[in-house]
Amino acid sequence: VQDNLVKGAAGQAVQCMNVMFGFDESLGLNHIPVVP
Repeated sequence: VQDNLVKGAAGQAVQCMNVMFGFDESLGLNHIPVVP
């Protein structure tokens, strides 16, 4: 799965995982997107 804007399901999954494990919600989501 490639989510080049981090706005789709991949970004949402990272946010949910952060919440589940007690991390900050935006951890790992504030990087510059990679456009293929």
